[in-house]
Amino acid sequence: MKKIFFIISVAIGLFGTGQVLAQCGDELLDICYPKIGDYKYIKSYPIRLKKSRKGEPPIVAKYAVVLNGGVKYKIVGCNANDFEGKLVISLYNGDVMIGSTYDYNVGKEYPGIEFECKKSGVYYLSFYFRDGKEGCAICILAQK
Repeated sequence: MKKIFFIISVAIGLFGTGQVLAQCGDELLDICYPKIGDYKYIKSYPIRLKKSRKGEPPIVAKYAVVLNGGVKYKIVGCNANDFEGKLVISLYNGDVMIGSTYDYNVGKEYPGIEFECKKSGVYYLSFYFRDGKEGCAICILAQK
């Protein structure tokens, strides 16, 4: 009897875990895809970060991406409803921030970043969740 209870508990746990991961992945991509409008999909970045420790800055994920000069890019993100964290996306050329989806100076959130690349090269996408909260989101990079 104990074995059957254990097997059923494990099966329910595995099923529940798969469901949470699905809400944080492909389902989010399907929801977010319309935000790119008439831009052409290039790549998506699933972002899942734990809550930062109290008094410490938010945990950051960074990705290098090669962008081509003369091309217009759009970067958008969507948050999973099951998590408190709100995704902040920033685009950097080296140490210089080119754009961000959140402006701390005025407390304003933007739906995405549109950027016309002047010079081909390696740029960096930086992701974190506001106030260091735990979050799950997806970011889509698209071009025109």
